[in-house]
Amino acid sequence: MVSVLNRLHDRLGLRTTPSIFFLSAALVVVFTVAMGLFPGPVQGAFGAVAHVLRYETGWFYTFSVTALVVFALGLAVSRYGRVKIGDDDSLPAYSGLTWFGMLFAAGVGAILMFWGVAEPITHYANPPMYGTEAGSDRAAVEALNIANFHFGLHMWTILAVPGLAFGYFTYKRKLPPRVSSAFHPLLGDGIHGPWGKAIDILAIVATVFGLAVSVGMGSLQINSGLTYVYGVPVSGWVQAGIIAVITAVGLASVVAGMEKGVKRLSYANIVLAVALMLFVLMAGASMSTMRAIVESVGSYVNQLPTLAFFNDTHGNGEWSGDWTVFYWAWTVTWAPFVGMFVAKISRGRTIRQFVVGVLAVPSAFVAVWMAIYGYNAIRIDRAPETRGSLTDTIVTQGNPEAALFQFLGSMPWFAVTALVALVVITIFFITSIDSGALVMDAMANGHEDEAPRRQRVFWTLAVGAVCAAILLTAGENGLDALQEVIIVIGAPVMLLEVLQAVMLLQALRQDAGTARPMRTRQWKKVLPAEEYHRRAQEDTAAVSEFVIRPEYEVGTEPENDTHQPRTWHWQREQEGRPVYQLALTGGASSGKRTAAHAFEELGAVMLDSVQMWHELLEPGTATREEVDRIFGEQLGTGPAAPAADVSDALDELMARNETVRTRAHELLMPHMRETARRRAREAGPDAVMVQVLRDPLETEQHDRFDLVVAVAAPAEERVQRLREDEGVPADVAWDIVDRAPSEDETRDIADRVIVNDGDVAQVREQVRAIWEDEVLPVLQEDDPTEGQEHDGTVHARGTN
Repeated sequence: MVSVLNRLHDRLGLRTTPSIFFLSAALVVVFTVAMGLFPGPVQGAFGAVAHVLRYETGWFYTFSVTALVVFALGLAVSRYGRVKIGDDDSLPAYSGLTWFGMLFAAGVGAILMFWGVAEPITHYANPPMYGTEAGSDRAAVEALNIANFHFGLHMWTILAVPGLAFGYFTYKRKLPPRVSSAFHPLLGDGIHGPWGKAIDILAIVATVFGLAVSVGMGSLQINSGLTYVYGVPVSGWVQAGIIAVITAVGLASVVAGMEKGVKRLSYANIVLAVALMLFVLMAGASMSTMRAIVESVGSYVNQLPTLAFFNDTHGNGEWSGDWTVFYWAWTVTWAPFVGMFVAKISRGRTIRQFVVGVLAVPSAFVAVWMAIYGYNAIRIDRAPETRGSLTDTIVTQGNPEAALFQFLGSMPWFAVTALVALVVITIFFITSIDSGALVMDAMANGHEDEAPRRQRVFWTLAVGAVCAAILLTAGENGLDALQEVIIVIGAPVMLLEVLQAVMLLQALRQDAGTARPMRTRQWKKVLPAEEYHRRAQEDTAAVSEFVIRPEYEVGTEPENDTHQPRTWHWQREQEGRPVYQLALTGGASSGKRTAAHAFEELGAVMLDSVQMWHELLEPGTATREEVDRIFGEQLGTGPAAPAADVSDALDELMARNETVRTRAHELLMPHMRETARRRAREAGPDAVMVQVLRDPLETEQHDRFDLVVAVAAPAEERVQRLREDEGVPADVAWDIVDRAPSEDETRDIADRVIVNDGDVAQVREQVRAIWEDEVLPVLQEDDPTEGQEHDGTVHARGTN
């Protein structure tokens, strides 16, 4: 299956992760075709599932989002609030004013254009809070409270938490820009495996549907606006035409590479939206509206605890299912899209700055927007000459799409303001679909560098196709169909977001120390294996700065002023760990095994990395197949060649080519470490484990060992041993010794050094000294009596 996808990928000229791209695409295509061929059964299935999620498990959405609010605010005020998104010494990419402006821009969307009038009027006419009379002053106040609740702090928390996770794992841990990267503390290297790919496929499909629902609602509103202004009939085919135009313009942007133009267009659109809002403020009851802005903020803050947990229990959850659950499900499908954007513009800022900025700025704008539109809508609906007009359209007729245009129709210059509203809504969706395609492409690729535009073309078309399929087959129930689909898609994504918060906290506990100034682990940049291999084969691409599997820089471990926090990760690493782990390193024929056997005589258990390396290269193993696939032509060995021959050829190739060396270690070392951990657990918690390393590079993760011991020998002595013990010609022996790390480099990575000049007795004496100085004190601290004899030999700890 994988090979088929790889061949198809290459034939189409793509540059992405085949399994993620094609499986995501397949799910989108299957849904679109199924909706076209079997609309009734598909809609019925989505409707049935959505009904359960809305009215039976809606409490999960309510509780989860409120818990995320508490998590985000708690993180901001905790010591982790000082952690930067990015390297510890990174600086913000944008000034404070520019950054706030971009967050402000993210808060202006067609969702506010759609619901800014419709939602307050709906809750004013049908107040959900117990005992509130419809159409009363109390209903008007509560209507604005609920609108602020749905579009303010809670909604932006849904976007902020994934943004934090994206920012931390993409720019701090330097993992691929994927949702699965946030699960690195749980999955480890498994983020590149089936579970990680499943998470990314779900995130991409959810983003497609989230954008499709937004474009669908926009097309409904644009159609209503065209009807109101120009008399264009409301129909599915008109809406399909609107979707086609939005998709086509977004497609043109993708094909032409008009990123800068689209960015300028989006900023111009923000100016238009704000100008329209200010016009409504000035054309309405200005002073009363200003009072409403201030009052609504205070009332919202006062009622927030009640609204945060409100589930409409005595109404069987119908109101919360129809409104709150839909909003949270819809928003969470936008989380990967918006989260990546806010993470990207927030590099260099602290978590505290991020949380305050991302939650406060958009929420403040929402409060102003809702007060201006919502208060004036209620004022118009209560005025004698227009009494009940908006309520009739929105509630009685069930036509919320027309609310904005009917509202603007009660003010001067309707022809102009309606046209501006249509332009704002249209441009918003064009820029959203273009940016969404870019984000989905980055998630599929695993990097943010430019990829073939045909990939983004596909995602743009996918959004348009899904949207059209839903609206054309739903008929007059288009809005209901859009809501049902998004509720079903949003449920698993909401669960992932809650887990993302847990994973983020876990990562912070692993990476951030308690000492001030706070320093965190610094990580190497990770590329997906497919992209790493492509770049390694290109003459113009440098891969030396990248790795395939997550790895932090040696020497950047967190500093703690009291003790190392015993995190779940720490406990997992310690589970079944031998009481003491010692690494033996050194050059070829330096005498590592002689020293290892001396440790064995004292009761240690030996683990030989050379043997493990050969086991990984045995014919028929998955790692051998991968080595043959990547290096086969350069090695000159066949699939049936013995492991020893492949190992020798690979060693020679690695010595000549640093890129090959890096790629080989990235491929094999994780398996080596996992095998070492497994055998260490098998040895038992009472064992003293001595691991003979085949390469000093294996000591890069220093925290795996309690002690690193280097065995050093004069170069001439090592050459002599290679010639006598292994029959290596003199020139080849000298080449092997010269290619190995120098004695100074070997000593630099070691805590203790054993000098081996050929006298085995002296080696044993040095081993015993290390045992007595370093190992025995730990064993005595662990248990001062068990298995210890007067000669310092441990007999009860491990077996040979």
